[in-house]
Amino acid sequence: MDTIKKTIKQDLNAAIQYFRFQNFDKLGMMGDRIISNLFLGEGKELMLVGYLIKELAQEFMDIKEEDPVRLNGCMDPGEKLIRDLLKSITDYEKFNPQVVWDDYSNYKNRIVEFIPPDVEIAVYEKDADFAGKTTDKLLNLLSENRTLLLDDYNNLLNGILKEYKRVINIYGFNQRDLIIYLLLKAFNGYYLYLFAYKLANKSEESAVAEKIYYYVDKIMEISADQEHISIKSNKILGELGYQTRLFYIENMGPEKTIKRERGF
Repeated sequence: MDTIKKTIKQDLNAAIQYFRFQNFDKLGMMGDRIISNLFLGEGKELMLVGYLIKELAQEFMDIKEEDPVRLNGCMDPGEKLIRDLLKSITDYEKFNPQVVWDDYSNYKNRIVEFIPPDVEIAVYEKDADFAGKTTDKLLNLLSENRTLLLDDYNNLLNGILKEYKRVINIYGFNQRDLIIYLLLKAFNGYYLYLFAYKLANKSEESAVAEKIYYYVDKIMEISADQEHISIKSNKILGELGYQTRLFYIENMGPEKTIKRERGF
């Protein structure tokens, strides 16, 4: 355990440097590296850290694209989050996902005003209740239309994530919304590999469906258990991170297979 803890601490220290240089592409790669190192070191419990670094990188790429000047107002909260993640693994045996989610929620509250365009910032009021209703609506949409995830030309999960991201960034959020959003993003990474495999191996559709539906049900179950959501989601993130990285090592990315089998 000491070895994997030391490895991830080095990854996070490198992430801090990339963040300071505003090299957010490299920062995202450090998130992937953390997940990969945790796969190699059997550290599933810490996969959340890698996923949050990836999310941080994407958020800052979005902010930089909208208006680079805005970075001046959110660099401090961003670096503080990375340092909080570093602190969270200092004692590996007592890693507490609830503390990590509290840290991320605090960070997100400080930077969310920098994400939407200026016009929307001036017009829209924060409405976390609407975000909560969005979570329920989109989860029900996913569950009720789960068979669509096997359709060769579906865009269901990607469409859900785009709507989810828009609502969170404009209207705000409760912590549950952030947790479910990240779970769905992690699930999507795994799902794309399963989807690519299904496209190339039509006879395996039933086996692929079983794996996809398993995680749809798990995410639905976790979303309904507010009291234990941080612990239960951490377990699923660990599984998803491990399985996705295994797929990556075996097959690299799924995009080429999907494009080849779809024909576009």
